[in-house]
Amino acid sequence: MTYRLTLTWLGLLALTLIGWWLGHQPATNEVQPAWLLWAVLLLSAIKGQWVIDQFMGMKTAPLVFRLAVSGWLLVVLCAIALFL
Repeated sequence: MTYRLTLTWLGLLALTLIGWWLGHQPATNEVQPAWLLWAVLLLSAIKGQWVIDQFMGMKTAPLVFRLAVSGWLLVVLCAIALFL
């Protein structure tokens, strides 16, 4: 179990570094390309669901709880997307 969590943590760290790297690309005329913003948002969605599944134990939880927590993640990400 510890090995799986360690790999999950390393994967989350790698996705975080990729998101940081993408977010710090030099902008042309102070405008970031739209695909870059959506890529970082997608990475955040993947990381959020990964945390929900692995560290919160929702992978084996009853479906109603898993849908509630994953739905909350979706609502938050959609709210962020509205302001992109």
